Amino acid sequence: MDGELLRHLYHPLFESDSARTSGGVIYSDAIIALMYFFAVLNNKSPHWAHANRNCWPLWARRLRFPSYSQLMRRLKEIDPLIQQLNDEFRGQLPSGPDKICDGKPLLVGGDSKDPDAAWGRIPGDGWAKGYKSHVIIDESSGAIDAIDVTALDGGEPTATRRLIRKMDLTGGVTLRGDCNYDSNPLYRDVAERGGRLIAPRKKPGRGIGHHPQDPDRLRAIAELEGDPANMRAHRHRRIQVEQRLAHLTNLPFGLAPLPNCVRRLPRVRQWVKTKAMLYHLYRILSQPNALAA
Repeated sequence: MDGELLRHLYHPLFESDSARTSGGVIYSDAIIALMYFFAVLNNKSPHWAHANRNCWPLWARRLRFPSYSQLMRRLKEIDPLIQQLNDEFRGQLPSGPDKICDGKPLLVGGDSKDPDAAWGRIPGDGWAKGYKSHVIIDESSGAIDAIDVTALDGGEPTATRRLIRKMDLTGGVTLRGDCNYDSNPLYRDVAERGGRLIAPRKKPGRGIGHHPQDPDRLRAIAELEGDPANMRAHRHRRIQVEQRLAHLTNLPFGLAPLPNCVRRLPRVRQWVKTKAMLYHLYRILSQPNALAA
């Protein structure tokens, strides 16, 4: 499947404007992106992709590669291209009115000198150092509607508030989260975007205090705590996001622990967003008759 993914990336790259060069540039953005995508597909560094030409598919070995130093300088320029491909592939997958938000730790070693990584609590394992990916996933198709990366101590409601600014939640879109997303500002922002947030409280049954509460938060509390069946249904649907994230991480090219070459926040973000783009392409090719098309 990895070879199929690379082949299906070649055509949108080299049949678009990204394959053109201008201003004295010898190598196009397309060849820079293809080399980086090959490294990400194999969970290796760009240096490995540049040095090990014999690991490339036969049809790709005829391509002219830039020098390694030029490759690394140009990597900062391909972020718009990654986003363009991700949007294109995401648009080919179904979209429903129910979304799920969650976060996934991306750990580095405790002795890492990466100044952008931070210490934070992770479920079941106490404290660790690293980053955290924040995602909003479509419940019906499993596609990733929005994704970003922060340090591991980044707040999930705060990151989700940034993510929904780029989304259209009108038309009765429901965003479900766990108790970490029970935040009045997040309830307010989701409502202002035209959607509705549903997240249980960390301590159900307690009072709500004397501070003003968002109407959608009061509505969610009444629904989830007023009828146990609603809480069970919410938890059952929340399980789906864990399954989606497990699928994303268990694929051969999936979002595995960060390799040693992926440090500093810009590189981690580029790596994670490329993984999301590859995940969308994989889901497209996994559809019936996709490879024959």
